[in-house]
Amino acid sequence: MASSSSSLSVITFLLLVPLCFSRESPSQLPNGTLDLSLLWYGQFTPIQKERVQDFIESLNFDAKEGLDPKVSSWWKVVESYQESYEVKEIYRQKEKSNKTVAPRIIKVKVVRSYVDEKMKYGTDLTIDNGEKLVETAIGNMSKVVPVVLLAAEVKAHGVGFCKGTCQQYALHTIKGQKKPQPYIMVSNPELQCPGECAWPFHMADKGPHGMTYQPPSGELGADALVIQLATGLADLVANPASTESLFKSELPYNNADGNHSSSTYILDPATLCTRVFGSGAFPGFTGKIRIDPLTGGAFNSHGINHLKFLIPSVWDPKTKSCWTPM
Repeated sequence: MASSSSSLSVITFLLLVPLCFSRESPSQLPNGTLDLSLLWYGQFTPIQKERVQDFIESLNFDAKEGLDPKVSSWWKVVESYQESYEVKEIYRQKEKSNKTVAPRIIKVKVVRSYVDEKMKYGTDLTIDNGEKLVETAIGNMSKVVPVVLLAAEVKAHGVGFCKGTCQQYALHTIKGQKKPQPYIMVSNPELQCPGECAWPFHMADKGPHGMTYQPPSGELGADALVIQLATGLADLVANPASTESLFKSELPYNNADGNHSSSTYILDPATLCTRVFGSGAFPGFTGKIRIDPLTGGAFNSHGINHLKFLIPSVWDPKTKSCWTPM
C-alpha cells in the first residue's frame, strides 16, 4: 500500500486481531528454511538471550541420545501441517514437471541479531512505533521473518498484550514491498503482566490459580519468553497466509458449533492449546510435566546441550487434539 495511513490501518487491524487470516502472503520460507532476524528491544539479561537462542537451535536438534521428549519432536508436529496441503515442489522439481512434494523439514536459524538497549522508540508500544520496530528488525534483509522481542519494561497493553497473550504474529504491509511481511512480536511479561503471560511460573490472575513452578532456566523472564516465542512460531508456520510460497491451501474451517474435531486444519494451533503443557491438563493444572531434581525447574522437553524447556502444547491435525511433549 502506498500511503502511510493505509499501511497504518493494516497493522492496526492485524495487531488488535491476532487470529486474523489473509489470502495474501510473501515468499518468506524458500527451500523449507525459516530465517529469523531478531530485534532485542530494551535490556535483556544474558540468560534471556541465551535461552531464546538455545530454544531456536533446539527446534532442529534431533540427537539420538535418549533424551526424550525433545523440543524437535514438538517442532515436527508444527512441520506436519505441511502434509495437509498440496505443496509446491520448489527445490527438487524439474522445470517442466507438474509433480508436487511435501517438504517435511523446516530449518530454523537466526541470521541477524540486533540490540537496541536505549529503546529508540520509547517504552510505550503503540501501533505506530510497533510498525517501526518491525521494519527495524527487517533492516535491509530480504526473505527473513523479523522477531521483535520486547524487554520487561516495555508496555504493550495498547496493542493487545497482557489480554490473555504476550505474543502476536501478523502480516505488515511495507511501502515499496509487493506482498505483506509476516512478523512475530514477543513480550517479556515479568513486570507488566506475569499473571497473564508467565503462568505456570507465576500465579495466574484469573481462573483456577493452580500450582506454580520454578522455571527450568532459573529465570522467569527467560522461560516466559520461550513460551511466547514458541507459540508465535508455531502459529505463524502453520498458517498458509504466512507461508504461501510453500503451500497451496484451502481456508480453515470449523463446525458451526465451534468444535474443531472434524477440521484437518486449525488456525493458530498453539494459541488454541494455551496453558496446556502436558497430558491431562485442565484449567489451573499444566498437565503431566517433570521436575528437575537438581534445579527444581519444571520442564517437558529437552534441547541442545542437555538443556530443559517448558514449551506449550500444539494442536495435532492427525489426532485432532492438543499434542504435548509428555
